[in-house]
Amino acid sequence: MANRKASLWLYCKTSAGWRYCKPVIGKNNKPKPGWALVNSHEEHHPNASYYVRHRDGAKTVWTKCSSLSMATRMCELRESLLTAKANGIKIQDDPPPLLMVYEMPRYLEEYRLVNRPRSHALMKQTLEEFHAFCQTNIISQIKRLHLLKYRQWLIDRKRSDRTASNKMLRVGQFLRAVQKQKPGDGIVTERDGKYEEKEPEVYTEDELKKFFEHCNPFQYAVFKAYLMSGLRRKELENLTWDCVDLEAGTLRVEAKGDFMPKTWQQRTVEIPHELVEILKSLPRSSRYLFPTSTGHRWVHSWDDCQEIAAAAEIENAYVHKFRGTCATRLLHGGMDLKTVQRLMGWKSLESAMRYLAKAQSDIVKAKVDAIWGKGKALAKSTHS
Repeated sequence: MANRKASLWLYCKTSAGWRYCKPVIGKNNKPKPGWALVNSHEEHHPNASYYVRHRDGAKTVWTKCSSLSMATRMCELRESLLTAKANGIKIQDDPPPLLMVYEMPRYLEEYRLVNRPRSHALMKQTLEEFHAFCQTNIISQIKRLHLLKYRQWLIDRKRSDRTASNKMLRVGQFLRAVQKQKPGDGIVTERDGKYEEKEPEVYTEDELKKFFEHCNPFQYAVFKAYLMSGLRRKELENLTWDCVDLEAGTLRVEAKGDFMPKTWQQRTVEIPHELVEILKSLPRSSRYLFPTSTGHRWVHSWDDCQEIAAAAEIENAYVHKFRGTCATRLLHGGMDLKTVQRLMGWKSLESAMRYLAKAQSDIVKAKVDAIWGKGKALAKSTHS
């Protein structure tokens, strides 16, 4: 009898080495994510890879999948094809249609090799989310309407317009790549992803005063560094002493370990004397500028920021807002756009220009008052 079965397996590292293991089936009769049967015992392997196995004549074929949901769908699809073949249904010799379950793992593997880990994780989450939302496996059947509905679905679930648009365009990027289309030929374009560009948010002088009053010494140094250097969160948390030159008053942002700068470029950031003095007072108990008590990399910027802001009764506080405040103050102080672009590590001058209006607001307001003040004086002299 022709084989009609396909089976799902986990490839995980056990005490006896790397093994293919059967998944643990839960009470709902579905595989439990990350759980494998190893020598008849249930073991948790959250980093295991998923594979689908089937027989093609005398040959055993293993197909890697990016996730449990993808493997489950692949298993169902493979069994359908095997059953059709066993029942004498002719499978057309035409090129098979592009399928999400096949193309997603291939695309994601290539994407992983040329992008930062965080970018890969975002793309992976987006594609899996869209696949579950769309419920369409044949790529040629995915239409423009599917992507527009996905964008609206995200907005309805309180995601920002910007996030929803970026995720929709990310799916469009995948569809265009696997179908080998030229840029601009996809079913959605940059124009479909338009959203209202909000003005950059910055802290007021009063908010900063209250914020730093509620910091302990370590937090004071951390958030002063954010404010006066304009570093991104990952850039500051991965900063090591060998990238600090206190004599020259500079910090160097560069790749190290699994960290890669957002623009893939090393840069030097000049810092003010006040921050230099703060950094000089820090103990050098670790290679990291801001370590944990055990010397490891400290990664609690977000949580600490929220905790301090709550104690200081500051609304809408977040780490990246210090970066916006830094850029605005540099421009307000008269620094030119190209220099601010370099210090902030932006690829384009447009990013710096977004902060220019905020920085020049006081100057523009004074000019508007002066103009309309002259207008009132002129009108009064005309009537008299």
